[in-house]
Amino acid sequence: MSATGTATERIGWVDTGRGIAILLVALFHSANWLLGAGFDIPYWREINEALSSMRMPLFFVLSGLFAPKWLLKPWRDLWTVKVRLYLWVFLLWEVIGSIVFLLGQTMKGEGFGLRDAVLGLAVSPILPRFELWFIWALSIFFVVAKLSRRVDPRLQLVVAGAVSIVALSGLETANVGWSGSLKYYFFFLAGIYLRNWIIRIGTVDNTLLVGAAMVLWVAVTAAIALLGLRDVFGLYFVNCLVGVVGGIAFSRTLRGVRWFGAIGRITLPIYLAHTPIVILISFVLSLPVIFPAVAVIAPVLPPILALAAVLLALALHRYAMRSWLRYAYEPPPFITELDARPGRLRAVRPGEEPT
Repeated sequence: MSATGTATERIGWVDTGRGIAILLVALFHSANWLLGAGFDIPYWREINEALSSMRMPLFFVLSGLFAPKWLLKPWRDLWTVKVRLYLWVFLLWEVIGSIVFLLGQTMKGEGFGLRDAVLGLAVSPILPRFELWFIWALSIFFVVAKLSRRVDPRLQLVVAGAVSIVALSGLETANVGWSGSLKYYFFFLAGIYLRNWIIRIGTVDNTLLVGAAMVLWVAVTAAIALLGLRDVFGLYFVNCLVGVVGGIAFSRTLRGVRWFGAIGRITLPIYLAHTPIVILISFVLSLPVIFPAVAVIAPVLPPILALAAVLLALALHRYAMRSWLRYAYEPPPFITELDARPGRLRAVRPGEEPT
């Protein structure tokens, strides 16, 4: 669990990787909701399916990369800085997401399911919904990893890897959060226990090797997509492993682009707000008076909407942090004061992205 490499190397490409991952997530949700709004862009499903081998595996590896220190700290510190924050924003944004999702259902002509929305919200701590399953899963991953920290890491990786292989080969549970947890816990653990190797890969300066890693991911992903091999047992898991290496290579290559690193340091507010923003904009674009004019640029609309959602999410966060609205991104005093004890760690605001 020891750190290797300089802080500059570590933070530089890792923040860029986080930026790449959150942009891919925003692109995925943008394309899905634009399809729901009626835009004729079915090929974006295939594009996002290909990108999926990098999107979430890279995100979870990078989330686990700086988790080792939290496994060694007292439970009190893990709760105060990490888990409490994740649980608060998960529960609050489940409410916000449920309201906006009703608008999305109306846009897609699926009716106004108020009763289902209320029931779904009530059971969301067990059956997470929307994109928020990632936040839910992260809080569980930290707790499970700490509980099992004395178990041989090799055994943990083998068991989690076996589960991931099965889950990524087509196994789906009754809930997106459950399925996602089974698929990606291995990658979170890899970020913890293969940290030194990952940092070493991220510090490679050989242009040929970095380029080869990117080309390898593109080649494997294209072959699986074009030949329809996604459901071959274990093959997509290999694709995800290659996706992580390719993602690290892309992160190294783009680390000089400061904007990627800037958004990579503040991914939580983007993750929380971008989907409601995407739904609201998609609803407006679906209105009969607007739809025909926008339909002509439909092929390039998903990345435009994704970028707009990310920028608006950042603007919303900056505005909210100046007032009581900041409690949309951090636990309010009536919760934090319950844990106020001398010597406790200060709960870090999401804008600071504790590592």
